[in-house]
Amino acid sequence: MNSSLKVPAKEALKLVDKICLSSELKSKQQLCKLLRYLVEESLSGREKNIKGYNIGVDVFNKPKDFDPEINPIVRIHAGRLRRMLKLYYLQKGINDPIRIEIPKGKYVPNFLSNIRPEEDVFSTSSSSKEVFKPTVAILPFENLSGDPAKNYFSLGFSEELSVELTKFEELLVFHSMSLLGMSNADSDKYKCILNKGIRFIVEGGVNAGDKQVKVLIRLTDLSNHLQIWAKRYIVDYNSKDLIDIQGNIAQEVASVLGSEYGIIMHRLSLEANQIKPKKTDTYFAILKFHYFQAVHTPEAAFEAFTALEKAITIEPDSGMATALLSGMYFNRYMLDAGEADKAYQRMNELAERAVDLDANSLTIKIVCVMKHFANNDKGRFFNEVETCLKKDLNNSYRLGALGMYLSFYGEWERGKSILDQVMRSNIKYPLFLLGPTMLYYYRKKAYKKSLLEAEKYLIPSLFWGPMLRVAALGQLNRMDDAKPNIVNLLQLKPEFESKARYLISRFVKEDELVEHLLEGLRKAGLQVK
Repeated sequence: MNSSLKVPAKEALKLVDKICLSSELKSKQQLCKLLRYLVEESLSGREKNIKGYNIGVDVFNKPKDFDPEINPIVRIHAGRLRRMLKLYYLQKGINDPIRIEIPKGKYVPNFLSNIRPEEDVFSTSSSSKEVFKPTVAILPFENLSGDPAKNYFSLGFSEELSVELTKFEELLVFHSMSLLGMSNADSDKYKCILNKGIRFIVEGGVNAGDKQVKVLIRLTDLSNHLQIWAKRYIVDYNSKDLIDIQGNIAQEVASVLGSEYGIIMHRLSLEANQIKPKKTDTYFAILKFHYFQAVHTPEAAFEAFTALEKAITIEPDSGMATALLSGMYFNRYMLDAGEADKAYQRMNELAERAVDLDANSLTIKIVCVMKHFANNDKGRFFNEVETCLKKDLNNSYRLGALGMYLSFYGEWERGKSILDQVMRSNIKYPLFLLGPTMLYYYRKKAYKKSLLEAEKYLIPSLFWGPMLRVAALGQLNRMDDAKPNIVNLLQLKPEFESKARYLISRFVKEDELVEHLLEGLRKAGLQVK
């Protein structure tokens, strides 16, 4: 067991400043406040005072009657801080001479030599089929122009791509700077990367000519050394700014590779569905969630629920898993999938807990948007949406969700513009986004266009697809075509006719449009009230 080193206070506080400015902790102010408090108390010789109660009162501003045995906020944030520190020392802090560690079960920090980390949070057998963690390394792009003066563009592109991929919160991105010190020989380089638990690498080259930029990008799965995606971008720039080109390509590539519907998450979520792990962890549960979002089957929903419930029991400080589970309860409530009251209560509880865990997470902000939508809290809904839209979103699920709920709340033009952006820039996007695009045309009485959108809404387990098709076909007086969709609708939701208004109003906030939809359903032959 390592003993804590004696580190001069000035050096220790400099290290805290460096850690808190890193990408791992820069946006997590509460964790930085906790780290600084623990270090300062320890350096001041007040280690005996570093207890759950004092931390709750001094760091988290809890009242004098705070009981850390009842309220787990201190334990939860300490667990998150331990994880963030491990991640920091695997990346930006890999060459730091001193490592700060918060031992499990304690809050007094240790200062240890950072020659070799004791425990790698990504350590696993590279050949194991239980490597679920979405890890990717961005290697420096080669300058293929032959002109050393253009090195700035190739290096700048790899930096830009790293920034864009980091926006996807589920993805763990390793920049090339965190891999310094390994051999330049390709075989050794890839072996070293794989041994760090990094499964995917992105590499390529850039040729910036006088009038044209060519960028070649490839994604390799190091678990089997197969190239699983590659693309060549050729862009003329007679009047365009090279920096804009660099940013646009990086943004598109990041979306194709890193989004919930991107290549990396899709590949991992398929594997997660096929493999039963020795134990459920947060990454496994998140991948189960993404698999459910892709297929929307009752079986996938059950497995995602089960995995997420277990994950937050094992790792209660995971804001991401907590938020995604809240989102699944949101779906249960909104779709009236059984025990609606319980689902509603659980949705709210989990969303509030997720905010306590990580208020700055974009995923958690989107879940809050959904919660306010379900609660019909219009003011808070729009405030949260505006906060999210100020972020630099590059994510089909999150951005699409904002466009969808804005549309349902009556902001049709703005919502449709966002949805069009998502559908243009993503090969794969959530099919449920076709619901608001169908309604956009339906409310304009462009029934043929609305039917085209509804016919693409192919999620077998959801009654909304056949319901939207029935409404459009009813308005088009195509009763024979409506009949098989009515059969499908009533198979999925036997009580639909008696609950139609209630079910539609859960999502559609305009009374006039609700009546308009009911009119189409009646014309098709449904007995709705």
